[in-house]
Amino acid sequence: MKANDPSKTVKDEVHSATEAAAQAWESAREKATDALASGERYVRGNPGTSVLSVFGLGFLLGILVGWSVAHEEQDDYATSARKFVKRWGRKLNLD
Repeated sequence: MKANDPSKTVKDEVHSATEAAAQAWESAREKATDALASGERYVRGNPGTSVLSVFGLGFLLGILVGWSVAHEEQDDYATSARKFVKRWGRKLNLD
């Protein structure tokens, strides 16, 4: 084999990229495990604060979603029917 064989160079690059990806995955997995353990320790040490925090976040999220739904434009039946007929008229080439 030649010293400058391109297939060998590509194989080496693929191998080193695979190793780098495996190391990055392992590092991310360790950090996620540490974060999960830290969060679990906090919740076990402060159950009241944790429950109230989650309740408050859920309450705020519910208010935001409710407000968003309440302020959505709603068409009356006649407008909706016209839009429906117009859409299907275009799809069926009935213009």
